Formats: sequence, C-alpha cells, structure tokens
Amino acid sequence: MNRKIGFISSAVAGGAVAIFLICLIVALFTKNAFTENLSYAVCTVLSWSWVATAVVYSCYAKKERSAAAKTGVAAGIIYSTIISIVYYTQLTTVLYKSVDEKILQAFTFSAAGSWLFNLDLLGYGLLAVSTFFTGLSLQAECRADKALKWLLTLHGIFFICMLAPVLPLPATNQGNGGTIALIGWCLFFLPVCVLSAIHFKRSAALN
Repeated sequence: MNRKIGFISSAVAGGAVAIFLICLIVALFTKNAFTENLSYAVCTVLSWSWVATAVVYSCYAKKERSAAAKTGVAAGIIYSTIISIVYYTQLTTVLYKSVDEKILQAFTFSAAGSWLFNLDLLGYGLLAVSTFFTGLSLQAECRADKALKWLLTLHGIFFICMLAPVLPLPATNQGNGGTIALIGWCLFFLPVCVLSAIHFKRSAALN
C-alpha cells in the first residue's frame, strides 16, 4: 500500500508539473485567465502530492537517515501549507473579488515584491529544502535511483529563491524572464516526479 501511494502521488505530481508547464508556455504568448487559474490549481495539487511522496520516502529511510527523511516531510508540509493559502486565495477571494478593493490589491498574486508573491517564494524555497533532505534519505540501489537522488539533492539549491525578497535587490522589469525561469524549473522537477514514480513502481514489483 505504501509504495502504491508513493507511485500515485509521484504520478499526480508529475501530471501537475506538466500541466503547469503548458500553462507557462501559453503565458509566453498571451495573458489567459483560464490557464492562469489552472496553474494556481495544479500547483496546489502538486504541493499536496509532494507531501504524500515525501512521507512514503520517509517510510523506507534507514534508521541513520530517518532524521533527514523527517526533516524533508516537515519542510514539505510547511511548503504545502503556504502554497495552499497563496493559491486558494487567488482561486476564491481574488477571483470572485469578495473583499474590499484595497484588501484585494494586497491579496492579489502580482508582481515581484507583492505580499503573496513573497510568500510563494518562501513556499518554493521550503520545497527545495524538502527535496534536499529527502534526497539525503534515499538509498540508491540502481542507476535510476542514483539519478533521482542527485536531482532531489541538487534541487535544494532552489532554496535561494526564498532569500530574494529579503535581500535589497533593485526592482527590475520582469517581462517574460520569470515565466522562462519557471519553465526551466518545470523541466528540472518533472524528471524528479517521473523517476519517483518509477522508483515506487519498481519497488512494488520487487516486493
């Protein structure tokens, strides 16, 4: 059952990243409210599915790596909580404009530097922390697992995104730069999801 949950959650995460990638590509050419809201929804699902994936990884971590596995789960839960708040707010309060205009401006996920944009960066920084420690807890037994472990730990470098709002960086006109950066992230994280699904599928077949 554990491995089946790991396979399903990894597959769902992979599907969410793939849909998010499509939404980003569309955003390069046109501003589309449907794909924008769809991207909020799938990223929320991604956060939930990653927590389930991290929990399953922790179930099979060896005793000497259990602290790393538990740290990965804990960081993943905080990431998911923050992301759920940010995107659920966009899909409810902001979408239906159910509060005063001034409050709505504060709640809107907009340009770099806005309140919820900064919270979003904090969330994805914590996702990076979660994958890093999950990678440390993984016992690689084949080439695919070694590639997975390398990708999980290397993804930890993205924790620097949570530092961006804290540093006194000059304001810049983002243009499509942010979208292109997110497309690059999707292309990095999608193999993590695919290799995780393969890992749990293979483990289930061996047991």
